[in-house]
Amino acid sequence: MAQPLTMTSGPRSAGGTRTAFLELQRHCTAAIIAPRRALRLRMLLKLRLFWPATPVTADVPARRIRLAAYTTETITPKYHEALIGWQKKNFPELTFLQDNWKKYYPTQTPYQLFAKIGKLQSETIGYGRMAGQSRVERAGDMVGNMFYTARDIIRAQASTELGSIQQHRLTLEEAPTDVMKVAILRIMAEELRHGYQMFWVFDADHSWKKPGHPDVATDTLDELLSMQLGNHVLDAFNIPFYNFLDNVIFATLIDLVGKYQLEMQKVFSYAPMARSMGPMLSEEGYHIGSGRGFLKELSVSATNGNGRYSIDEIQRAINVWLPRGVEMFGNERGGETAIAFGFKDRTNGTVQSEYYNEVRELIELTNVAIAQTLLRDISAPDARSLVREVQDTHEEQRGIAPHHLLMVPDVKFYRQRGMEEIAFMPYDVDGILLTENGKPLSGERYIEYLKGVLPSYYVKDSEFAKYSAALLGRQPKVGSSYGW
Repeated sequence: MAQPLTMTSGPRSAGGTRTAFLELQRHCTAAIIAPRRALRLRMLLKLRLFWPATPVTADVPARRIRLAAYTTETITPKYHEALIGWQKKNFPELTFLQDNWKKYYPTQTPYQLFAKIGKLQSETIGYGRMAGQSRVERAGDMVGNMFYTARDIIRAQASTELGSIQQHRLTLEEAPTDVMKVAILRIMAEELRHGYQMFWVFDADHSWKKPGHPDVATDTLDELLSMQLGNHVLDAFNIPFYNFLDNVIFATLIDLVGKYQLEMQKVFSYAPMARSMGPMLSEEGYHIGSGRGFLKELSVSATNGNGRYSIDEIQRAINVWLPRGVEMFGNERGGETAIAFGFKDRTNGTVQSEYYNEVRELIELTNVAIAQTLLRDISAPDARSLVREVQDTHEEQRGIAPHHLLMVPDVKFYRQRGMEEIAFMPYDVDGILLTENGKPLSGERYIEYLKGVLPSYYVKDSEFAKYSAALLGRQPKVGSSYGW
């Protein structure tokens, strides 16, 4: 195992710089990714190798620089400096990454903090009641609820970027290898750039004003800069990380939600938001690829008996994060308003189902790697068939039992938001409603059940305490506004 990186004295590279870099690239394009999506991710990773741009400094006035794939802009000095200050407080390790970028990513342009403005897929709105009309260039031209709904979506997107940095940093030093640590540092850096991008959406448009609310952009940006774990917009970004397993599962499951959101928002009727999605999406591919590659690596190590985490510990972490990822799409019956305003191209239920099916595929491919570790002579197709047989029958096959594999909790498990028949209802990991004497299990009994399938450290945390209090007090936030 590589020794931990020391941010003050530089990394101890495991196997050399080039080896570490190649290993990281392998993680991002490994067979852990579904075949159909592997090609897509490789294309996204290629897009990440962006063209050289002029270095950005705080005293350089906002300007546009012409590049082949996108243009770049800096935001006004006030908020550029404010974000630099935020970074120094919440992500001081960025300096280490910048100083060592060429060592780990020798073929890629050094990281820079600026907004990337991509091209629109179409000059006209593609969905909703304004379909066929020109995209909206000025926020002030959006009327009624459209204005504030757009504000809420952009605010939520920015909150996720900044919140994830605060989460990742909690357990950054626990990375099992140098490659994993540097990958998380890069993810954090790119999330900072995504947050900067959302600041640009607000800051570059001086029409974010309404009667009685003269400066919506300033109020929102100031609020975002003050957010800490516990008061971010979405639940998933208020859960503190306890060990590096959280970093990996978060990158695997929660960043995947981000990919779907960015894909949908490419059709955004407000043009500055739509122009932001392409460059962000190209960078998101690295985050997802890293998470999946590291999940496979940790799972194989656990199977070999020489890993830091057991299969049971990995499973419990999945049980925490997947329900929160599912809820990030909003109520399953909602999403029509976003489509009507031309902000997205799919309803909540549709995209949630697509996300869940992709999670099932990536976990199955992880299980294929586990099966091939246990049965050295089995092919990938045969391993997939064996995994399905074991999980369908719940019986051991060829020495592989259900507890050797990872499973995807049912979409109804451990939900605190969503449809009334799901939120705060006592569904188990298989989606079966737990009952006693013909009635749903009591809140107290369901809490005891959850303690048996969630990490012990998590059930002692304030987030689980909030869930328990809401469950026992019967005060669920069913149907309230949440998600993007």
